[in-house]
Amino acid sequence: MTNIILFLSTAFIWGTTWLAIKYQLGTVHPLWSVCYRFALAGLILLAFCQFKGLSLKFSKRDHQWIALQAFLLFSLNYFFYYLGTDYFVSGIVAVIFAAVAIFNIFNARVFLKIPLSKSAIAGAIIGLGGLGVIFRMEICRLIDTDIWTVLTGLSICLLGTIIASIGQIVATANMKRALPYLQTNAIGMTYGGLYTALGAIFIGEVPTFELTAKYTLSLLYLTLAGTVIAFGLYMKLVQNIGPSKASYAFVLIPVVALTVSTLFENFTWTMETVIGIGLVILGNIVVMISKTLQSRGKIEPLQDETLKKAA
Repeated sequence: MTNIILFLSTAFIWGTTWLAIKYQLGTVHPLWSVCYRFALAGLILLAFCQFKGLSLKFSKRDHQWIALQAFLLFSLNYFFYYLGTDYFVSGIVAVIFAAVAIFNIFNARVFLKIPLSKSAIAGAIIGLGGLGVIFRMEICRLIDTDIWTVLTGLSICLLGTIIASIGQIVATANMKRALPYLQTNAIGMTYGGLYTALGAIFIGEVPTFELTAKYTLSLLYLTLAGTVIAFGLYMKLVQNIGPSKASYAFVLIPVVALTVSTLFENFTWTMETVIGIGLVILGNIVVMISKTLQSRGKIEPLQDETLKKAA
């Protein structure tokens, strides 16, 4: 029962954060909004680590890896997500983000030399096909008016997803190097806040803050629930049932996000939308099952010619 609560809570919180990101758009530049979110989350986690007596001492080499993870996973990718929510309803952005599991299998092959399997490739094709179905409808609807807006928004969201995928690969490498996850996130989120602050200053954006209930409450929700609490719940779930099973929470996130968009953003469901979302979710499930089976040695990897020769 505890694991079910952890699973559903993680999916619900991360599924609702996309609408909260929508509420962050306005007078405050997205870089500063990302900065506030991760700087606050980082400081909270650093204080928690101090309270629990957890060591925050890392080598210079460790800090370099943590800084790289932070740049990709706690700053740059979220900047593109915040920009992307200005083009589509938040649920659609969440659906695009769901493709991160698909990009992970290819990035793991490139950066970690993890072989591809036929089932993983099939899952990727199914999932990407689902995205194609969803956005074919949007492109056809706006082809005579604003097609470039759709293509620009899609490109921004996909770029953020690709960056997040590479960031997850770095995070995986850091865990394999036995870097403690909680302290790594505490320092990494602090780095993320610093990166985005420097980026905002570099482009000439001075710090601003929108003193409205909508902006302030959404920022607090993203910081406390979406970052500090949700990451903690997810890592507890990973500890209890393993990363492969825990990752199925990401299958539910776009469903939650689109339900929220229906309630708060007047998102309209069509048969094409249902088919597209279904394909994205099915593709993720196939990819995750493939990863689970491959880790148990139950499927054969699809090796390229170099790997075959090495064998």
